[in-house]
Amino acid sequence: MARRVPVTDVTQAISCLQEDGGIILTGFASAEEVTTVNHDAAPYLAAVAQERSSNGQPKGTIRCHRLFGRSRTAREKWMQRPEVHQILNSFLKTTSIPYNDQGGCVIETEPILSSAATMQISPGEKAQDLHRDDFIWQRTHTNTNTGGNYKTTSETSLGIIVAGSETTAANGATVFIPKSHLWDHSRRPKAKETHYAEMSVGEAFVFLGSTVHGGGTNTTSQSRTVHGFFFCRSWMRPEENQFLWWTKEEVETWSTSAQRQAGYILGNPFLGHCDESDPVNKFRVSERIAQTEAVS
Repeated sequence: MARRVPVTDVTQAISCLQEDGGIILTGFASAEEVTTVNHDAAPYLAAVAQERSSNGQPKGTIRCHRLFGRSRTAREKWMQRPEVHQILNSFLKTTSIPYNDQGGCVIETEPILSSAATMQISPGEKAQDLHRDDFIWQRTHTNTNTGGNYKTTSETSLGIIVAGSETTAANGATVFIPKSHLWDHSRRPKAKETHYAEMSVGEAFVFLGSTVHGGGTNTTSQSRTVHGFFFCRSWMRPEENQFLWWTKEEVETWSTSAQRQAGYILGNPFLGHCDESDPVNKFRVSERIAQTEAVS
């Protein structure tokens, strides 16, 4: 079983992540918050289930994509927790000194959202193949991280899965291989190395993109629901092309922190610019124009 760490103990959480590749944060979300996010995702999950039923398809694993925009509680309360930012930055902040004739300056860019979705494993659904999330970016791994040589700078992605229902080995809890983030690409897990990220409602499983894992088999009569948020480095292409779906009006209602976390960010003097300025400032300009028009 994954080690449990209170969400407020960030130092211990980071240390355990470096050692094991995955941990469970206790006290991450209240029961009321989880109920709200479950409710936010419910109509989208129901629509997918209905479509599959109409087509004679099994429910399988149902997903509500674009959860970051669809749930204010998840976006503004969960993902803007200071502890979340600290953990993300410990593994995914990029720091560099670019070449410059006049002398280099330090550039730091924080991670951005790659995708977010509620995932509901239906009764009878089989387990996922074990995998690493960073395969999305075609990463392969050598054994350079073994023997105490692990470096957080080697990571490209990190996931946070919040339990929307009790998750157990029986109902499809995430299968997790501790310390697999240190493995060579050719290494395969043995049965005795397999653990389950079993969680109570409101706990969160945090794991590195290099960690071997997969959704489990649901042998019960009830669905298993979790809410997943996945992040990558600021200069990488996010897994989900969410920018096509969020409207300007929607994004303007978000906090500045959430806007930046979603990728509306000037990652360095040039990366991600909007007319040579910070995209977030464009939302502020839009707000000022709207306020001026309202007054006049």
